[in-house]
Amino acid sequence: MTLPFEGIRVADFGWIFAIPHATAWLGAMGAEVIRVESSVAPDLVRFLSGTDGTPGINRSGIFNSINFSRKSVSLNLMNPQAREIAHRLVKVSDIATENYTVGNMKKFGLDYESLRAIKPDIIMLSGTPLGQTGPYANTVGFGPTTQAFAGMCHLTGYPGDFPCGIGGTWPDFAVGTAMVFFILAALHHRDQTGEGQYLDLSMAETVTTMLPEAMMDYFLNWRDNGPIGNRDCAMAPHGVFPAKGDDQWIAIAIASDEEFAALCEALEVPALANDSRYARLAARLANVDDLEREVASRTREFERDALVQKLRERNLAVGPVYGPIDLMEDPALRESGMLVELEHPESGKRIVPGLPVTFSAMQPDYQPAPAIGADSEQVLGDLLGYSREEIARLREEKVII
Repeated sequence: MTLPFEGIRVADFGWIFAIPHATAWLGAMGAEVIRVESSVAPDLVRFLSGTDGTPGINRSGIFNSINFSRKSVSLNLMNPQAREIAHRLVKVSDIATENYTVGNMKKFGLDYESLRAIKPDIIMLSGTPLGQTGPYANTVGFGPTTQAFAGMCHLTGYPGDFPCGIGGTWPDFAVGTAMVFFILAALHHRDQTGEGQYLDLSMAETVTTMLPEAMMDYFLNWRDNGPIGNRDCAMAPHGVFPAKGDDQWIAIAIASDEEFAALCEALEVPALANDSRYARLAARLANVDDLEREVASRTREFERDALVQKLRERNLAVGPVYGPIDLMEDPALRESGMLVELEHPESGKRIVPGLPVTFSAMQPDYQPAPAIGADSEQVLGDLLGYSREEIARLREEKVII
């Protein structure tokens, strides 16, 4: 079986979440991803959560779950000899990726102009909070600040309350998915023209493109609705409601009067569908506070999963509010193939989330995340042509570290 990106090599200088997420997907689809990192200044994520409570640079559950299907070379890029190794790696690669603060790659002689001189058709993607140019280019950012600048925090949360983000790392994974698309577009362009190019990606701008309703409502109607919590301007009820038991919840979205009647019948209060306050959508939206109290008083009488099944049988849009344990225990995710069991050399067999798609004609190549520098000798020797003696010298001189 041939995977679509076999023969494509990625020199991956990325870290944290966005770039590793993107290159993991490329690696699972056949690309040879070679991650350049250093034990002197390792990826911060390598120290987020050990496995089974045991810390270690190779044991982070978070790191291992998003850095599958790649190799690791450990180089001290502060050393000129390490930069020469990085240049040789780029020369035999198709793509280079990075998401350091603006200016760091140039400091190492690894900016686009330097890499293009080495490999004229190289495709390089840089991901930064606010892009490489302009008045905010040197801004340091993480997920919460990216969400805020992008306009998302203004829309999330509840009316009359303070702006609220949706989780510190959310933008990274959404942006990482977008990165894959942009890289593939550049690869297609190179295949058609022979030309490489530089992809300057602003994480905040990418997130802003995911807010189409709010942006268009303002551009077309000069209207800024702000946060509306779990509600919707065209559906009611639309939100999360309590189920029987401690901290059990169900999400419900009702789009029509017929669906509302079916919901009332399932909740064993059919007369509610004929109440003048709720019979039509406009009335339900006008009386949404009372409506939500009525629905919540009924949903809390049912077990969550039983109510989900009951409402799904009536073709209503519902779902359980899951936490991580619920997700892992749901057989549907295992059957879909998204949850993958990998054998890590230090932490043993672990479940990691793979690609959220099933291919009928191919199977992604999932390999466990590498120990830091695990592939240094193989990459330098087999791919870049360094002798054993040269590699030993580079280790002794702390070039490989």
